[in-house]
Amino acid sequence: MPAFYDYSTARETGAAWDRPYFERFTWGWIEQKPGVFRFEETDQQVRDAQEFDFHILANIQPKANWDLAKCHSGSFFPGTQPSPFDGAYKPCDMERYKNFVSKLVERYDGDGIDDMPGLTAPIKHWEVMNEPEFDFYFLGTPADYFEILRATAEAAKSADPEAMIVQGGLAGMMPECTEFWQAVFDLGGAQYIDIFNMHSIGHGEHLNIPTFKVFLSKNGISDKPIWVTEVQYQQSQQTVNASPEQFAQIMARSYIFALANGVDKLFYVNLVKAHFAPNAPFDERSALLNDLLQKTPMFYVHRTIADKLGDLDSDDTVEVLAEKVGSWSIETGQYKFVINGRTIYALWGSGPVPSEIHGTVKITEMSGNVRTADAATITLSAAPIFVEPL
Repeated sequence: MPAFYDYSTARETGAAWDRPYFERFTWGWIEQKPGVFRFEETDQQVRDAQEFDFHILANIQPKANWDLAKCHSGSFFPGTQPSPFDGAYKPCDMERYKNFVSKLVERYDGDGIDDMPGLTAPIKHWEVMNEPEFDFYFLGTPADYFEILRATAEAAKSADPEAMIVQGGLAGMMPECTEFWQAVFDLGGAQYIDIFNMHSIGHGEHLNIPTFKVFLSKNGISDKPIWVTEVQYQQSQQTVNASPEQFAQIMARSYIFALANGVDKLFYVNLVKAHFAPNAPFDERSALLNDLLQKTPMFYVHRTIADKLGDLDSDDTVEVLAEKVGSWSIETGQYKFVINGRTIYALWGSGPVPSEIHGTVKITEMSGNVRTADAATITLSAAPIFVEPL
């Protein structure tokens, strides 16, 4: 996230999904006047992504100046092109908003009816806003968000029955976040969500996953996929002085832990430091490409994990052999993945190698380097390795 800075190199990392910036799927960006739809820039975003075989997670922003003016005073963003940081209220005209969603989904659903010319990679996943619990993104109440979520889901699925709705990412497990979402769930919001969505910016290698799963379970909604659509580690006191190599180890432990604990997809922030945000709390140490666009240690970790675990799906199995989750780090991880019939162990920590691993094995380091060794000679450390029987 985002991949469009360098689609080719992003593809080299093993990535297959892009979560573009929100403007491209914002109501007022596309329908700049009532009934006048301007899809050119959104179409270009889709064409660029599909050229490199990327799927898009599209983030719908339900705000348009001309609509908000109907029931609120003032201008909410300059001109007709809102920023994702321009907080706005629930649409004044929900039926007109639903009409926009229907046309948006229809254009990119790939059914051959009113599709974007040249569409080869349909959009099937639609995220409804971003972190709506924060007022710099949304100025409404949980009840307002519930109405937007329901309207978006109904309009999207009417246009495309295969459309999947992803709720606007929960920013973390802080009370201001969980209280907002609990109110949405209490209203019945979960029935309009196909994929549950968590963010973790500097919250730890665990990415909030254990507490998020408990939160979902308490609400009786543990039967749907979980995505983490914003992953970053640098905005944290634990990583103030971390080197690129240390960030690479953090990513390795974190991603393996997430995949072993039921997360389907992860979206990393950033491929490269955002050029428009020089004061952002992330720099080249935690990017997959540095400021000179050279590949960092994190690039190779991302590619190695994608290569080894990228085919993991619901038909495969994961066994947790040993695991110790600290307040920030995953201190011990020993996991047995069986993917397409192939056994892959992911191991780190201070404990011994599991006794079921013996004889000559293939060891893949997170850099992608491969060697063979006798399992009895392996000494584990904080740096994860993949071990495969030969």
